[in-house]
Amino acid sequence: MSESGRPSGGLFRWAAIAAALAGLAALVWLPEELYPPGRAALAVFGIATILWAATKIDAAWIAFAGALALLFLDAVEEQALFAMLAHQVIWLMIGAFVIGGAFDASGLSVRLTRALTRRARRPGQLFWLTTLALVPLTFLIPSTSGRAAAILPALRLLPQGPEAANLRRAYAILVPTVILVATSAALTGAGSHLLLEDLLAQRLGDRFGFARWAMWGLPFALAASAIACIVVARLFLRPEDRRAELPEPECEPRRPLSALEWRVLVITIATLVTWCTTEWHGLSVAVVAMLAMLALTAPGIGAFGFKKAAKTVSWNLVIFVGGAMVLGQALIDTQAATWIMDQLLALFGLESGMAVPSEWLALLGIAAISLLSHLFMTSHVARAAALGAPLILFAQSTGLEPMAVLFIGAVGMNYCLTLPVCSKAYLVFQDAEGGGFGAGDLMRLSAVMAPLYLLLMLAFYFGWWRWTGLALLA
Repeated sequence: MSESGRPSGGLFRWAAIAAALAGLAALVWLPEELYPPGRAALAVFGIATILWAATKIDAAWIAFAGALALLFLDAVEEQALFAMLAHQVIWLMIGAFVIGGAFDASGLSVRLTRALTRRARRPGQLFWLTTLALVPLTFLIPSTSGRAAAILPALRLLPQGPEAANLRRAYAILVPTVILVATSAALTGAGSHLLLEDLLAQRLGDRFGFARWAMWGLPFALAASAIACIVVARLFLRPEDRRAELPEPECEPRRPLSALEWRVLVITIATLVTWCTTEWHGLSVAVVAMLAMLALTAPGIGAFGFKKAAKTVSWNLVIFVGGAMVLGQALIDTQAATWIMDQLLALFGLESGMAVPSEWLALLGIAAISLLSHLFMTSHVARAAALGAPLILFAQSTGLEPMAVLFIGAVGMNYCLTLPVCSKAYLVFQDAEGGGFGAGDLMRLSAVMAPLYLLLMLAFYFGWWRWTGLALLA
């Protein structure tokens, strides 16, 4: 008990979790139309979702335990379990992490941060240069925290002292904010994108593809990043801060690219080009990523050996995605996802097969729900796992295009600016020396950015996505 006589926060949280689990258990065993495997899949997925949202238990452990629980409850077959954990999405993620690790190990990331601080003469120039540099990194480094770590040295090169406190705080907020809103640029920008593409392929036999995703996501990411840059500068820098001259940082003399840097850069560019042309040569993006990984670890050519390359992979995230894929696929295979969507539609007086009343309402609903989901579930991949299957079923039940629904949902789920715990990218800069921002700063930022982000989604749908093959109504 606390001094005030009320239960401690931890006790209250666990009591709420226990109540939620009890309610879930009662809910799961009520529907007679679901066969036992469907009930088991619904129960395991519901428990995992509650634990993801309300506890600090490792999210990968929860997903892995849930996948194994489904096996013993006969909701998935052993062959399907191992096939999902060896899926091409997993190998694409591993390859992408190695590419990002090679970019860092070769010295290219340090060169990038020094170039940013060397060329900027005023805070505005520094902010715009950083924003323009962060968007391409979305294609190279699949982890938001990895992209944050690559730019972190730039914070250390900023002026020190009380007079520069506002600049350092604003910059520490800017970098992770742009990283997060720019995530939509690339299929490999987040593990959640790969999870949603796999759900689309498993359910409908279709894929977004690297090139099509970039066609839809890159323009949006550029616009959202520009808006974020302007908003952060206006909110956290005073007029005198924006007009101040930046002292020239003490950096090493400029030197040409080394042979290693050239090799890594050429391999990386070749990988991106090959990803964008998969329809021409027929190689999957996962195979291309594996070839890049082989080249970047080859003796005498690569940036590091195979053992060191393995250390650059976020195995925690890889296992998380694999386990979440098993949970999501089990919902679909056992018809549990269909049951969930039928119940949700019934709440709004709709039935499966009934057309949505309005394209505007459908778009606004998908965008708003996906955008607000980060407040209830901090993990990016967990949000995709929880919403992916229901979004597909919602599209099929109401006559909407599943690919459009999933992509719009993915863009909405990429918004997670309200709290530091919503993204490791924020935690990287908040914990860094000189970061100096708090939860109140992010809530202030999100109060402005959330409506702007939602309006931008609506504008892009009617101004770009709808006319380039991403219409909600066929």
